[in-house]
Amino acid sequence: MALTDDAIAKIRSMIQSGELPPGARLPPEPQLAAQMGLSRSGVREAVKVLESARVLDVRRGDGTYVTSLAPRLLLEGLGVAVELLRDDTLLEVMEVRRMLEPVATGLAALRMTDTELDELAQILEDMRAAADDAEKLIQFDTAFHHTVIATTGNETLTSLLDGLSRYAARPGVAGPDRGQRGTQDDRRTPLDLPCPAVA
Repeated sequence: MALTDDAIAKIRSMIQSGELPPGARLPPEPQLAAQMGLSRSGVREAVKVLESARVLDVRRGDGTYVTSLAPRLLLEGLGVAVELLRDDTLLEVMEVRRMLEPVATGLAALRMTDTELDELAQILEDMRAAADDAEKLIQFDTAFHHTVIATTGNETLTSLLDGLSRYAARPGVAGPDRGQRGTQDDRRTPLDLPCPAVA
């Protein structure tokens, strides 16, 4: 594993230094291994790890390339990790979202176009129509919050909050105040957050 870690570190260093910029093709495996002074097996395993992390794109019969390194790719693993969290750790994720979303929503309110506002209004109508369908309600609610954050134009923020929101799609997830609200509020999802952009 140490050899693989060394290979990962060296490839990452090549990317960070600009030697391998986004879209660049890596040298063939034998050449890359010789260049880094490591075994081909270590390089091969490193490439697999970095491919899983969306840092590299292995194209069979063509070669291995550095991806665009866009936040939506690199932060995708966050959502997978969030789906595996449990109990108190999951509550921490909800706490982080509640810290970030109000600020992001305020920024969205400043940058939102009329077209995006109309899109949000339509999603709200769809949510009202789906009030008795919990599954559809969660889908529309997720779409609403994604659309709000996306209007900030900040891809890193959008990808981060999308990843943190993945817990909401898990079966049996309830809001933090569930059981302390009336029947009307019981239909809300954990994603519910007032949005000044559509208030």
